[in-house]
Parts: sequence; structure tokens; C-alpha cells
Amino acid sequence: MIGFSITDFFIVHIFTLVTGQLGHANLKINLGPLKYLLNGPQMHLWHRAKEMPATHPNGFNYGITLSIWDFIFGTNCWPSDDENLPVGLPAGENFPTDFLGQMARPFQRVFGKKE
Repeated sequence: MIGFSITDFFIVHIFTLVTGQLGHANLKINLGPLKYLLNGPQMHLWHRAKEMPATHPNGFNYGITLSIWDFIFGTNCWPSDDENLPVGLPAGENFPTDFLGQMARPFQRVFGKKE
């Protein structure tokens, strides 16, 4: 952040942190027209949907703080305001429940264990 003061840096940092936490808070917050600029909880909820809509089979809603990038690049998806949307990993039921199992999971492919 060359050219910015430390105060400006912290303002942007805190704003980004708060927006990121709100995205994971599972709150129903209507951002109105700001939804085209800021990533809110409902948009992030659809990013975590278990089943991808046919219009976006490879994923969507990648913006962390700003949703405008998803609208610009066509990766935005918000088919409905479904409060009961199933979220999680597609094979989440088979995901380890213990800490060590979760830490070892990313390395299973490396060492040849099939899912």
C-alpha cells in the first residue's frame, strides 16, 4: 500500500475483516443496491451451496469483500433467497470428524488414498 498512511491501511483492513465476518455470520441482511458492490451473507451462502446451479457448474461468487468483480466477470449467482439452502462440501458426509483426520485429508491424494 505504497502512498497510503497507516491509518488508511487499518481502515481498509478493518472494513475487509468486518465484511468477511458478516459473510460467514449466516445473517439475513438486505444490502439493497449495495449488493452489486459488497459481498453479503446471502451471496456468500450461495458460494457454499452443496449443489451448483446448472448455469454455474464450476462455481460462483468468488468476491471476498467486493461482489462487483463477480458481476463484471459473470461469476455472480443468486438464484433465490433460500434460507434452507444445503451448504457444505459435496462429499461432506464422508469428511473426517476428528481434528487429525481433517488435517490429514488434503494429503490423502498425494499419498494415493482414494476417496
